[in-house]
Amino acid sequence: VTRIAERARVGPGTIYLYAEGKEALFDLALRRALEDPTVWSMTLPHPNPAPGAVADALWRCLQNAAHFPQLWLATESPPPDDVAAEVEGILREMYRWLSRYRNAIKLVERGAGEWPDVAQIFYRRFWRGGIRRVGDYLVRRTGERAIPARGDGLAAAHLAIESLAWMAVHRPWTADPAEISATVAEETVIGMLIPAICGGN
Repeated sequence: VTRIAERARVGPGTIYLYAEGKEALFDLALRRALEDPTVWSMTLPHPNPAPGAVADALWRCLQNAAHFPQLWLATESPPPDDVAAEVEGILREMYRWLSRYRNAIKLVERGAGEWPDVAQIFYRRFWRGGIRRVGDYLVRRTGERAIPARGDGLAAAHLAIESLAWMAVHRPWTADPAEISATVAEETVIGMLIPAICGGN
């Protein structure tokens, strides 16, 4: 709380006008980072949440935010004539989601030690579920011979998503962040993943 007050250039007491304590502040920050509309109608100071309440709120926010229509459609449809365009659409959809919610992802990552139930909800239920969905898509398109076999589908999904996540989420926070614009980062990672998944140049 003291460090946050210093960064905000206010006294520590001012923080307590918004949140009763560290737990309440984490809850508010996480909800705000996930664009939860309920934060705008909360009574301040926000009370410290009951045990498990932050994880429950996170799961609700993730369900509301998890819109991947191109991936969902692709996993239920026959292969298109241009599978590379389909793969590009899925990758861009995921990259832009990761970029949009990067602050929430970093909050979960950095708070994992103090809020392990929050990290468990995010990584074991949400993150793994998304990777499985991408893996299922890759296995299906490989079976349909729309894309070449590239080893294990789930491992390939991990590689693709972690590559997107490094550029979209982690790159700005590295000890020596690369001087790469947001546009260049997106175009580069997607431009490299498409031929890796689809074959060709």
